[in-house]
Amino acid sequence: MANEQEDPIEKKPKAAKAKKAEAKPAAEKTVATKAKKARPRKAKPVFEGPEVRAIAKWIRTAPRKLRLVADMVRGKKASEAVTLLDFTNKRAARTLNKVIKSAIANAENNHELDTNKLWLSQLYVDQGPMFKRYLPKSRGRATPVLKYGSHITVVVRQRQEGI
Repeated sequence: MANEQEDPIEKKPKAAKAKKAEAKPAAEKTVATKAKKARPRKAKPVFEGPEVRAIAKWIRTAPRKLRLVADMVRGKKASEAVTLLDFTNKRAARTLNKVIKSAIANAENNHELDTNKLWLSQLYVDQGPMFKRYLPKSRGRATPVLKYGSHITVVVRQRQEGI
């Protein structure tokens, strides 16, 4: 007898799913998903002319420390970035300032670009070599000490007039 009777709990959800499927046709489902609001996107700046880069490799500063300063000036006008870094109280700011000034000098001397129109189009800090040292601890043990290095890349370009 137990095999012939159906469990009422299992039957209800199946019936409810069937009713919901009948209530909404397939066409309405596709319209509902397309009606989502699109987020407005930031307009990317339009650059003209060649991209000029300066790369500093084998910097003995951790990338994590350099990225804090790099995030502060990324996307700014090159002259603004140099001024901002001059007054930033971090050791990484001096290193980054040198690389940005080098990129500006490359643009001026090698490509004859106007330094007042230069913007930092790309600025990124990659991890460089890692020196592995060991620190003596108690009971004859040693723990590893990792000393991080970095590679800095700065790309400057001229921005289009009127933007």
